Amino acid sequence: MLKNKDFCFKLNKEQKSLEFKINTKIYSLTAIYQTAYLFLDKVYVFLDGEPKKEIKVIMKGKEGQEGEDGKERLKKIASEFYNELLNQLLREKVSQTNAKIREYIVAQALYNAVPNEVDELLKEVEEEDWQADPLGIAKTWEESSSAKASASAEATADRSEAKEKKKKAKKGGKR
Repeated sequence: MLKNKDFCFKLNKEQKSLEFKINTKIYSLTAIYQTAYLFLDKVYVFLDGEPKKEIKVIMKGKEGQEGEDGKERLKKIASEFYNELLNQLLREKVSQTNAKIREYIVAQALYNAVPNEVDELLKEVEEEDWQADPLGIAKTWEESSSAKASASAEATADRSEAKEKKKKAKKGGKR
């Protein structure tokens, strides 16, 4: 096992791979997965271990990367892996810290993008001719009561007039 002052790793010459362990109490699984994903184009990455304690990372060079300088390249990539791991951990922490602000901004953007029903109803009311009263329901009680009273009086007068005409017609027929 080779020890660097920053971390320990094991170089397996037979399998041409590099192994090291990451403490999951320090680094989240999400940060480890994101970092591993970023290195997939450079090396084969295998993750193993118990997620609650530590994750074992195995990196194996891709074809054409064998040889002594391939091993040095693996060591360099392992160091880069740790740097990227810190970067991903910081991104995750910043994301958690700013989550409420981000949610608020997105909510405001979505709220302003979708027309509000109240705004639409107000627009319709403004466009309508509010003084037109086709059903006759926009009258005060007094207006409607007096209109009913006058209509009732007219109807009574019409009935009286009709009775008078009938009486005259009967009298005219008796003669």
